[in-house]
Amino acid sequence: MARRKPALVLVGLVLFAIGGWSVYQSNVSHFYQSTFNVLPGKYFKVSANLRDQTQITGQFQESAGRPVAFRIMSSVQFAAFQTGQGNASLYSLGDTATGSVSFTSSVPDTYYLLFLHGAGFLNVTQAVNFQRTYISPDEFQLGAGIVLLALGLVEIYWGVRPKQAGSGVDVPTPPPEPPAW
Repeated sequence: MARRKPALVLVGLVLFAIGGWSVYQSNVSHFYQSTFNVLPGKYFKVSANLRDQTQITGQFQESAGRPVAFRIMSSVQFAAFQTGQGNASLYSLGDTATGSVSFTSSVPDTYYLLFLHGAGFLNVTQAVNFQRTYISPDEFQLGAGIVLLALGLVEIYWGVRPKQAGSGVDVPTPPPEPPAW
């Protein structure tokens, strides 16, 4: 007679659901859209606290078609830039009215996305529309989700497999006794 264990199946389904949700949530993406003004001779910064391997993708456009410069700087580079001690950046686009951004962070840090006022427009405020997406994978959450999926499958298997009636152990029968003469 086969018996099933519904409690194991239920626990397996719960583990499987939690594991699936964890895997789904391990690659989090956030979408932002901003419209802002870059004052003459100034810059506009967007700061983002990012984990390593976070991908930034997006597009920007200056509303009147005038060029702006775009840069991504680490916190150290931005501190040097603010004090006039440096102009280095991790990613840059020269003077352009529209641009596409694709950058992946290498270490956890505060990154600064800078828009610099275009050269030659000394008395003009520039309006910029910036759409961006941050995609941040979480390896620990992904690994935990895979483990929960596997445990859920094992629990479901144990719950639905048939169990043999009796002890389930085969006891060998002794050989027959030789006849006594």
